[in-house]
Amino acid sequence: MAISPLVIGRGPLTTDLVKGDGKHTSNAQIRDIWRLIQGSDDWNGMLDPMNPLLKAEILRYGDFAQQCYDSFDNTSSSKYYGNSKRSKSSLGHRLELLGIGRGYQVARYIYANTAVLKSFLRPKSGDRGSWMGYIAVCTNPKQIKRLGRRDIVVAWRGTETPQEWMENLRDILVPATLSQCTECPSIQTTFKPDVRIEKGFLSCYTSVNGESQSGGLSAKDIVVEEIRRLLTEYKDEENVSITFTGHSLGAALATISAYAMKQVVMEENATKSVPVTVFAFASPRVGNLAFSQHLEEIGVKVLRFVNTWDLVPKVPGVFINENMGWITRYLHWLPWTYVHVGVPITLDSSRSPVLKKSYSPASFHNLEVYLHLLDGFQGNNKLPFKPSGRDPALVNKNSDLLIKKLNIPSYWWVRRNKEVVKRIDGVLVYSPTTPTPPPLYIRPSDSDSLSGNLQSNENFVKFEDVHDERQPSAAE
Repeated sequence: MAISPLVIGRGPLTTDLVKGDGKHTSNAQIRDIWRLIQGSDDWNGMLDPMNPLLKAEILRYGDFAQQCYDSFDNTSSSKYYGNSKRSKSSLGHRLELLGIGRGYQVARYIYANTAVLKSFLRPKSGDRGSWMGYIAVCTNPKQIKRLGRRDIVVAWRGTETPQEWMENLRDILVPATLSQCTECPSIQTTFKPDVRIEKGFLSCYTSVNGESQSGGLSAKDIVVEEIRRLLTEYKDEENVSITFTGHSLGAALATISAYAMKQVVMEENATKSVPVTVFAFASPRVGNLAFSQHLEEIGVKVLRFVNTWDLVPKVPGVFINENMGWITRYLHWLPWTYVHVGVPITLDSSRSPVLKKSYSPASFHNLEVYLHLLDGFQGNNKLPFKPSGRDPALVNKNSDLLIKKLNIPSYWWVRRNKEVVKRIDGVLVYSPTTPTPPPLYIRPSDSDSLSGNLQSNENFVKFEDVHDERQPSAAE
């Protein structure tokens, strides 16, 4: 029997009470400790044992990143390859429906333009580049009160295409040229010549498509411009936070964008404390020692999750990294000397009783696996694995890692009928959905036809218009 992704639950994504964690009162709520959750005290006293409120919030932000994967069209045969499958309003509705982003509105989509991505994706994704994630903001007064502040979320997806793997291999450190925003030249982030970032990650974040017919922007321009707009709109509010989240390549981009945005926030809000936090899953090393030090110096808080069996967090910098002590400091000038950032949390996939023993590197790197491991993590890998309610069936969305006893099909996350639909003349055709979902269509003589959701076509008969048909603009 097919499994509906809306039936499989995530368990409690938020918790109202913290029971005797040794640091906070038993009746603490998110609004009482939100600054601690955002890392104001570097999560001291909250990680071992792990504060239940903190864990619930990190799982929620992890799901923001997971929606980047779920919404990305990675089918190479689709004419929308490289775009989002959903409009902003449709994605916002999904965040609400799943309980991930209750009260959040998707404000803007993020696209990346790199030489590699453009050469492969432009015929299908247009001149905006590849869809990399989104910016969402909490707008519901009830949820703002529950969270204790207005929260702005920047979510990034990880590597999904072979072309992005090619970018990942450009692992030489280069100067962090984040000093200017194309669309906002008045903003100058502090440039330090000794701060260096991996070339491929920086290119993905800063490259602009000079041949764009619609004024293509870099991912950096989009993020800086939109968050500046939101900060201006909410400048009179006392409590605002900016939370970056991502997995793999997305974790690296979350770290880089947080680094750039924190300096913008410091320049434009000198008298106001706006916390900038990164929840990074399976992040590779991003920069050198000077980058790590400057990130900490300006106050960007990074909580970084690592599966001990995952290879991605071990690169780049296999030969010279933060684990080599004085050698790293002595050879900091080399273009291959990398240092991890933030506070690390080590997870261990071998501790989960429902995961198969696997020898596939991709299995250990899967974001749903990370969220499953975090759900059962109590603060260190000596304590028992104790899930707090997240459904383990989510692990098998795009893998075959669950033990047979659970009877969960592998790779069950697919578009309905893989987007094969029946035309009104009875012919089956492949008809991928547009980035903005079209109306639902169905044959008037057969309500139980192949999919019941036929795509917009002159040969199809309109059944019910339930989707937002507004076409995304170039800025989205």
